[in-house]
Amino acid sequence: MYFGLMFYVEDRKIKKLREQLMTKISGDDIKKIMKGYEQLGDIIILVIPEEYKQLKDFIGRCFYESFKCKAVLEKGLVSGEFRIPHYQIIIGDSFVTIHKENGILYKIDLSKVMFSSGNIAERIRMAHISAPDEVVIDMFSGIGYFTLPIAKYGKSKVWALEKNPNSYDLLLDNIALNNLEGRVTAVNTDCLDFNPNFKADRIIMGYFSDDEKFLLKALDMIKDGGIIHYHNTVPEKVELNFKSHIEKILSKKGKHLESISYRKIKKYSPGVWHVVFDFKVI
Repeated sequence: MYFGLMFYVEDRKIKKLREQLMTKISGDDIKKIMKGYEQLGDIIILVIPEEYKQLKDFIGRCFYESFKCKAVLEKGLVSGEFRIPHYQIIIGDSFVTIHKENGILYKIDLSKVMFSSGNIAERIRMAHISAPDEVVIDMFSGIGYFTLPIAKYGKSKVWALEKNPNSYDLLLDNIALNNLEGRVTAVNTDCLDFNPNFKADRIIMGYFSDDEKFLLKALDMIKDGGIIHYHNTVPEKVELNFKSHIEKILSKKGKHLESISYRKIKKYSPGVWHVVFDFKVI
């Protein structure tokens, strides 16, 4: 009964939104606008087609009134080492929200950090990959994208490394929001400067970089038989060489790999995929 009521309320919001948009926008173009929106907590993010930029304020107000949200933002580019997003407020007064996903609370400040809805399947998968009391290092923890589900559902002990002070502050908030203080140790550091006195059972590498120094660092921190979850972007034309490239890097440390899985998460750009390669280090 509860879920039926929830979907009914959502349908009413969408119906009201479409009715408002149709006063100035054609039905086919409304589909484009609807396809390009996402909701994080009580904030709506829009990608507005170029031909409707002049109606940005109208479109933003339609979403704002239909969803009764805190703010409506227009999506911009992501830039810099820390992948800082550039959103513009169309209507409302806040970039900060708490987003609930898979039973986990994520506090997000969209003026400082990004949160990709397209990675939801991978965040959910991370909730089921580890065993209780495994020692995990998340080398690029961010606000806890993968750290939180691993710690909450996998019952693992996670060392969450994060260099960006803004992301680190949100990470601390999210550890507390999810009551995971006893399972997550957050460290505000560059992962290359982290020198633990233990070897991890599992390492998460969620940062896109072709610089092999990060994988070499992971090899120094993983135990024999440990598992690495290696994320990167791969052009389709060189995808077949991806595994051999990783094997060459491992050979520099006298290591080999045993493939576990290779997954395409989402299109990153035309002809380029965000992928994750899970492998055991032997």
